[in-house]
Amino acid sequence: MTTPDQPPHPAAGHHGDVDARGARLDLAVNVAVDQPPAFLAEAIAREIPRLAAYPDAAPATAALAAELGVPTECVLLTNGSAEAFTLVAHLTRWRAPLVVEPQFTEPGQALLHAGSAFTAHLLDRADRWALDPAAIEAGCGSAASPVAPDLVVVGNPTNPTSRLHPRAELLRLVDPATTPPDRVLLVDEAFLDVATDPTQTLVRDAASGTHRTNAPLTSAGHSNADLTNAGLTSSGHTSGDRTRPIIVTGSLTKTYGLAGLRAGYVVSSPDVVRRLRDHQPHWSVSSLALAAVLAVCTPQGRDFRDAQRERLRRNAAHLADTLRARGLHVPVDPDGPFVLAQHPRAAALREGLRAKGIAVRRGDTFRGLDDTWLRFAARDAGPVSELAGGIRAVLEEIP
Repeated sequence: MTTPDQPPHPAAGHHGDVDARGARLDLAVNVAVDQPPAFLAEAIAREIPRLAAYPDAAPATAALAAELGVPTECVLLTNGSAEAFTLVAHLTRWRAPLVVEPQFTEPGQALLHAGSAFTAHLLDRADRWALDPAAIEAGCGSAASPVAPDLVVVGNPTNPTSRLHPRAELLRLVDPATTPPDRVLLVDEAFLDVATDPTQTLVRDAASGTHRTNAPLTSAGHSNADLTNAGLTSSGHTSGDRTRPIIVTGSLTKTYGLAGLRAGYVVSSPDVVRRLRDHQPHWSVSSLALAAVLAVCTPQGRDFRDAQRERLRRNAAHLADTLRARGLHVPVDPDGPFVLAQHPRAAALREGLRAKGIAVRRGDTFRGLDDTWLRFAARDAGPVSELAGGIRAVLEEIP
C-alpha cells in the first residue's frame, strides 16, 4: 500500500538505545556483542598515540573495497550509516522519493531534513512484509503517488521485520523495462553480513551498474544538468548507454560492537561516490574508526564475523521459538539478528519488563506498526531464558 506524503512520524527519531538506557538486560539494541573483540580493541588502542595527525581514509578505504570485492573508487567510508543516509538525501533535488516501510527510520528522516518529503510504501503484513516490486510500480500514478519515484529506499534485511528480500526482487526496482529511467535504488545492508543469506547483497551490482538502458536518463522534474551535477549519470559507456544507479549502505558497528565509534560505508558507481564525497565534511571518519576498519578487513575480522553470523542465526531462531511459546505472535522466521513479535498488551508488557530491568524495543515508532508490536535483539540462551521468565511474570500481573 502506498501512502501519500505526510508529516514526520511523531516518534521516528526514537531508537533502541533510548529503550535500553539504565536497563539491566538489553534486548532493545541490535549490537551483537557487549564490547569489541580483543584484536579490534587492541588495533584501536594502537592508534591513540597518532591522534595528533589528521585521519587518512585511503588505506582503510582500499582495504574495505578489497574485502567487498569492488574497486576502491566505488567505496566511501562514512561516520556510520546515519551520515551515509544524509549524504544521499543531499545528493540531488529528489523529486519523489519513496521509502519502503516499515523499516529503519533514519533514511526517511534524512530525506525530510534535506527538504524532500517522501511517500511511504507499506509492505503487506498479511504477506509477511515480502517485497513486491509490481505493487510499488502499480502505486505510481495514483492519488497517493502521482509521480513515479526517482529514489526507492529499502532495508535488507529489513529492520524491524527481520525479512530478507531476494536480490532478484530488489533489482526489479531498477529494471529498465518497467521503471523510470532516472530511478535510483538505495539499499541499507547494515545487518546483511550476519543475515541468513549474505549472498543477497547488491554491493557488486552497485559498483558495476547492473542495469543499462539507451533511454535518456531524464524525466519530469530532473534536467540533464541536475543529473550530471548529482553524479547520477554513468560514464564509460558508449552510444548513450546508461546504468541504473544503485547505492548500498553498510555498517561495521553492529557485528563488532562499535556503535559508539561510528563506522559505516557507501558502495556505488565512481560517479556517485565522487559526488557523495563532495558533500561529506573533511575528516568525517576518525582515525580510531579507520583503524577499526583495517582490523576488520583481516582473517581475524572475517573469522569473528562468520562466528557471529552462526551465533546470531541460532539465537534468533531460539528467540522466535521462545516468544511463540510465551504467547506472542511472530509472523516472520527471522533472517536478521532480531525478531519482531506482536501481543495485544505489548505496551503494558514492555513497561512491565522495563520495571524488571529488561529492555525491549517498542514497535510503534516504525511507520506501519502500532503499539502491539515489539522488537527483540537476538541474545544468547541465558538472557533469552530470563526474558521468557519476565514475560511470563508480567503477563500474569497484567489485569
